[in-house]
This record gives sequence, C-alpha cells and structure tokens, in this order.
Amino acid sequence: MPHYAKNFITQVILRADFVRGTVPMAEPDAAMMNVLEGFPVRNRMNRTKTEVTVRKTPQGNNKETYTTNFVENNFWLEDKSRRVAVCSEYLFVEEKRYEGYEALRDLFVEALDAAAAQYPGMKIKRLGMRFVNEIKLPEADAGPGLGADFWQKYVNPGLVAGLRFAANSDALARHMCTTELNYGTDRATIRYGIFNTEYPKPNRRREFIVDTDTYCETQLAAADVPAKLDDYHAAACSVFEAAITDALRERMR
Repeated sequence: MPHYAKNFITQVILRADFVRGTVPMAEPDAAMMNVLEGFPVRNRMNRTKTEVTVRKTPQGNNKETYTTNFVENNFWLEDKSRRVAVCSEYLFVEEKRYEGYEALRDLFVEALDAAAAQYPGMKIKRLGMRFVNEIKLPEADAGPGLGADFWQKYVNPGLVAGLRFAANSDALARHMCTTELNYGTDRATIRYGIFNTEYPKPNRRREFIVDTDTYCETQLAAADVPAKLDDYHAAACSVFEAAITDALRERMR
C-alpha cells in the first residue's frame, strides 16, 4: 500500500496452500526455525481438515470425503501483531499492525523457500494476499452523519450507492457488497461497505470496510511466488486508491 502517515489497514494475510502430500511436515526443520528466530511466542495445535470432492461417473455423481489430521506450528511476535503458521497443509503470515509490504513479503518468501528446501517436491495449489482496510472516522471534523451523504466525501460514490438506496441511515444495521473479478488464473474478491460489529443493532459508527483478496488457484513453485505477490500487492493498492477520495488521502497524510 502507499506510504501514508496514517493507514486504516487492520489485517494483512499472505498465504500458500500446498498440494496434498507434497509437504509431509510434522515440525519445521532448522532452516525454517532460523527464519523464524525473531518470533518468540510459539505453540503447536492439532487441526483437522475435511475436503469433499464430487466426481462424475457413468453411475452418477460420486462424492468422496477426505479428512486430514495435522499439526499447525504457530509463531508470534511478542506483542502478537504478526503471526506465522506453517504445517503440512499451508503456510501463512498474518499481520495486524501493518508497517510496509516489502518486509512482510520477504518474510513470507524466506519461510516458503525454507519449506521448499526441506521438501523439494513442494507444490502450491493456491496463493493469496488479502488486505483489510477499516476506514474509521469518528472525529468531529470529519463531518456529521452515518450514511451516503457522509461517506461520499471520503469513499468513491460508486461504492456508496447502496447506502443511498437504504435512505434511513438511522435504521441501517449492515450493508456489505461483494465484487468478484476473473482474470483467468488470477482472481480478486472485493468486499466493501458497513459491517457493523454490533449487528443486528442499528449501526452507530463511522466505519467503512474495503477488503481486497487477490489469489490464484493453480499449481505454482516457490520460485513463482515473489512476482505473483508483487502483482497482487499492486492490484490491492489500485483497488484501495480507486475506492477512496482526495479528502480521505488528506486525512491519511
């Protein structure tokens, strides 16, 4: 994301899901532990994943269910603002206090490279990057109101049309929209609107979410990941910049 003095990013996730059986990891090896040496808070958790596959046969649809038990290895910073989870099924980095893209990408790539070195047959079946922006403007000088008349000053009017349709902003409990984009192998899901953490009560907070999830569901090698992440980051930046107005940029600066 662009470097503003203030940002509204509350969660960033970089995640790779592995092809079943290509990363038979019980626990990280020394190379992975070296990458994660700066993460002192650690635990291991037993997880279960169930996948259902439907196959067409001459006798009709055949449903197959796979249940996998695995151990998730978790690593946090001391204040738990950043977490790395690695196991036989996936690797992800989650950050709740965003301080820049490059360091986050480098950590993810280094951890993924360590997993690939431990398991040369590693294959990625899904790679994704998600940015959640919670635009919070409780300040009095931001202006009055909760509905479209307030938000059109700070958010692209095309994203607040639904708020105008729900004209009674005092009664609005939730208004979330989803737009999905298909670029072939690359996809993007954009969720935006008023979430309201006190739902189903009427919303009483000036909080607008722009949640961008960019991903692909095709087999990749570890060497393919950095370029993909850079593309996804550029896309997330483009979406956010298109979603906001100059008035919000001035507040962020």
